[in-house]
Amino acid sequence: MIIRCCTLICLVLTAIFANSNATAQVVADEPNSVERQQASEALDTPVGDDVSKFYVIPVEGPIGPPTLFAIRGGVKTAISEGYESVVLDMNTPGGRLDSTLEIMEILDRFPGKTITYVNDEAISAGAIIAAVTDEIYFTSKAVIGSAEPVTGQGEDINESMKRKLMSYLNAKMEAYTDQYPFRSDVIRAMMDPEFEFTIGEEVISPKGELLNLTAKRAHQEYGEPPMPLLGSGIVDELDKLIGSLTMDKAPVITRFEASWSLNLAQFIVSLAPFLLAVAVISVYVEFQTPGFGVFGVIGVFFFLVAIFGHNVAGLSGHEPLLLFVVGVALLALEVFVAPGTLFFAIPGFFMMLVSLVWAMADVWPAETPDFTWTWSMFERPIQNLVGGVLMGVVGVILLARFIPKSVLWDRMVLKDAISGMSTGEAVREPVQESKSLIGAMGLAVTDLMPSGEIEVEGRRLEARLNFGSARHGAQIRVVEKSSFGYVVEVIES
Repeated sequence: MIIRCCTLICLVLTAIFANSNATAQVVADEPNSVERQQASEALDTPVGDDVSKFYVIPVEGPIGPPTLFAIRGGVKTAISEGYESVVLDMNTPGGRLDSTLEIMEILDRFPGKTITYVNDEAISAGAIIAAVTDEIYFTSKAVIGSAEPVTGQGEDINESMKRKLMSYLNAKMEAYTDQYPFRSDVIRAMMDPEFEFTIGEEVISPKGELLNLTAKRAHQEYGEPPMPLLGSGIVDELDKLIGSLTMDKAPVITRFEASWSLNLAQFIVSLAPFLLAVAVISVYVEFQTPGFGVFGVIGVFFFLVAIFGHNVAGLSGHEPLLLFVVGVALLALEVFVAPGTLFFAIPGFFMMLVSLVWAMADVWPAETPDFTWTWSMFERPIQNLVGGVLMGVVGVILLARFIPKSVLWDRMVLKDAISGMSTGEAVREPVQESKSLIGAMGLAVTDLMPSGEIEVEGRRLEARLNFGSARHGAQIRVVEKSSFGYVVEVIES
């Protein structure tokens, strides 16, 4: 029992440590921080008044769920920690449209300034994402464009679907870029080869071609008063760009470091219902078997993996994990202090379920403008949870029907039972499908917590108490037959 408790506690503490270190590492670059602190103290002025904070998020390689996770987590951190600007350090050939649309909404939620630094390509989905940021800067050799939607295999979309998609994307871009005179038309010319983009009498992009812009072309000026076509400036180094944007303040730069954990999070999030099903089955089996809590450890592990993946995906903070730990602690009290009473188990299990739904919901910091809690935030998490529980129930039913009759189950339970025996090494016989033992009396040969092993009429059987616990050697009476053995009660002496 002590080994089981220690194992569960160590597992939870390990998960907390891993969660706090593996999510998204950031490195703060605060130039001359000591000098600024001393000067601030001398002038009795807060350090925050002398700095301008930038949160830099790399957008490298194909755009997909890992990119979405990085931007979502980075923007939430920037909001909660009071950053003034979010900078996308972009070098991408494009990617998935579904992730792109979500990223557009995420950037629109940021209350400060959003900046794209094209270093050196913003192709396809990258161009669409760049277009919804407040400012777009380029390196001298940067290129942006070619944003026509295609299938995941790079093939053309059929005409009817393409018309619907292009109409939707054009409307979306107009809604996000209506304050910029040329931007929506520029992106439309990048997406739609049938669109002829003209300003006055000059044809910028002829019909039949997709628009691509170099840094120089993106800064050509048109209209009255003259304004750049798309760009906000050409700077060959990101640090120089940030330095030029801070005016008379010292820059504080925090860089989001993308890691392998983002790809792992994508895998975990996609398997959320399956992970929950395995956890439910493991916890159920744990309460049906005596001895060392291997299945309990497995169940808690899979629950924690599900929370960890959604934390890395930028959906949750540490609050769901803390709530889950409280739930696990209550279940531990149920198992080791008051087994069978359900006084601690019910609220503990409820807290675990709530923590899982919370972890899978897209919750934003309180400082986010116009963010409100809505039912729609929890629809998908609840669907995942219900799906996982249903899969788990089906698995439990299959286990109850077939596994107790198998050699594997027989050996597994026998091994656990022997470890808790205080009397001989008698061989345990399989449970018989019979009512002949109902009402029979016997002895508990292991602790019943509330499950364990009993000996009745010379046979060693799996059994459990409906309520409470019993030490080995206690006299018991068989009450009924269940799928995993017998239900017994303690005979008070």
